[in-house]
Amino acid sequence: MKRHRLFMRALAAGWLLVACGGDSSGPGSTTTATANDPTADFFGAGVTQIDMTGMTITRDTGGIDVVLNFTATVLSPVSGNANALFGQVDFDVDQDTSTGLGSLVDVFRPDTGSTRMGVDFALDLFTYNADSTVNILDTLGAIRGQVRPVFSGSRVSVRIRRTLLGSDDGFVNAAVIIGTASEPTDITPNNGHLRVGGTGPVAPYRPGAPMRPAASIRKTPWN
Repeated sequence: MKRHRLFMRALAAGWLLVACGGDSSGPGSTTTATANDPTADFFGAGVTQIDMTGMTITRDTGGIDVVLNFTATVLSPVSGNANALFGQVDFDVDQDTSTGLGSLVDVFRPDTGSTRMGVDFALDLFTYNADSTVNILDTLGAIRGQVRPVFSGSRVSVRIRRTLLGSDDGFVNAAVIIGTASEPTDITPNNGHLRVGGTGPVAPYRPGAPMRPAASIRKTPWN
């Protein structure tokens, strides 16, 4: 009887491990990574300096959730506020620096650091559609789909489905640059990138035909 109870307990533990996804870096798991950013490290010249405190990305089997945190309340450009938030989140979905484009973060960063990313997709927080959605762009400048950012006080969150990222597995490298309509004011992380899971070499992402024309992935009001 005692041996039977031990066997059943081990069996239950095994089923629990399977149900929870097992290894946190496995293909069926949820993986979360955060890049913290120092406060008051903004670098713009204007009166309004939007300041980040960090970025968190959570990956699951359906896609990724991106959360941007700030030191103060931020507003969407659809509000009409002159100091609204603009920016771009860059994604290296194959985690391969030899493919993709250079990051917008590296174009406007105030120092000599580098994201060390080859950007395959970007979350465009510059152009808002009539329904308050924004576009996911690929390296061809094509719009792969739309997502709706949620502005909540000092936090902005957005859900991006895997299909909008080339059906990638959701393990990505990422970096973000934000600012006002007139200038960039902060980046996260200050050097390097946020890595969300993934180990070893992976197949490079190759974009397909554009869905419809769009501006270049690196074209912004700051250019």
